[in-house]
Amino acid sequence: MKFPQDFIDRVREATNIVTVVSQFVQLRRSGGNHQGLCPFHNEKTPSFSVSEDKQVYYCFGCKQSGNVIGFVQAYQGLTFPETIEYLAKRASIALPAMTGDNDPPAKPNRHYLKSAAWPRSFTMRN
Repeated sequence: MKFPQDFIDRVREATNIVTVVSQFVQLRRSGGNHQGLCPFHNEKTPSFSVSEDKQVYYCFGCKQSGNVIGFVQAYQGLTFPETIEYLAKRASIALPAMTGDNDPPAKPNRHYLKSAAWPRSFTMRN
């Protein structure tokens, strides 16, 4: 499903990155940011930083970075559309109705397929 950009922006703006990341990573306040152990690589000293003001994350160890959509996609292994659906439901935002380009492909007409099949008793004659 392809989502309109204004819908994606609305979902992203309605979602606080610190709240989402805190579900998966133990964060503590450090200055203006939040820090914790990076969920994308093994480490003993926190190098993972989340900025509530900028709504982004960055790891000084593995250099992984992005916004809340990128974090959920990378951490949970979801596709982009799955991530948008997950965050929209989490923020209680209704998904937009599907339109022309987003319609699933039509299924073949089963009645036609049955009638077009050769009868079992068919034999070729010379």
